[in-house]
Amino acid sequence: MITKAKSISHGINGIRYIMGESRNKKHPERIFHVKDNLLPPGLDAAGVWASMQLTLAGSRQIKNSVIRIEVSPAPEHTEHFGIADWEKLWNDFVQEFDNIELLDRNGRTYSPKTNLAGSKGKVYLHLESQSGIPHLHGTFCRIDERGNINNDHDIHLRAQRAAERVALKRGWTTAAEVRETNIGQVNRDCMETLQSMESWSWDEYVARLRSKGYEFWELRDNKKILRGYVLKKGNARYKASELGRGRNLMATKLE
Repeated sequence: MITKAKSISHGINGIRYIMGESRNKKHPERIFHVKDNLLPPGLDAAGVWASMQLTLAGSRQIKNSVIRIEVSPAPEHTEHFGIADWEKLWNDFVQEFDNIELLDRNGRTYSPKTNLAGSKGKVYLHLESQSGIPHLHGTFCRIDERGNINNDHDIHLRAQRAAERVALKRGWTTAAEVRETNIGQVNRDCMETLQSMESWSWDEYVARLRSKGYEFWELRDNKKILRGYVLKKGNARYKASELGRGRNLMATKLE
């Protein structure tokens, strides 16, 4: 199970997106309501945002006022899920998320436990436009109903660890295991691309990998010199330094 988490400043836009009211969401008919957390049912995005604003008004101002979370289990694990099953999965995830305390190398807490369970929020099930693969989206207020701030330091690590715990408890494959399995295919795709090229061309290398379904990020310095690249497929990212043998797929070694 793979997760993403981030605190955002554009709270109303995030709420509109997960509820299917955003212009950026092309298929609102593929969005299904899962859960209202400490919110009355039937609110539209503007109503949810107004309710959160009331909570936020009672505390000191924070720039990123909403936490956005995406939970993506492997499709084979949720093949027969109904809405109640998705709600149970979300509740299990939030329980683990709220129980995690992040410590520094000296054992001191730098990111205390959160309280999403005690914060206003909305959860929806989305089906991907092309594949139809289901995943959960949640948006939650950064201030809980006790007036405490939900800490967002290394929030992505908190989400990853919560996902690992849920996956292990349910006997599902973990995100780390999926990534380790897929990295061999990424290596093969890169090598096959190089071997099929008649002559070296960075642009052709990028184009051919994109045609295989990869997203591609170039990493350039202040002088626009290429220093590295990152491939993405699904929710997994692969740095060039992690690929190949002896880092032979790094940008400086490809030619």
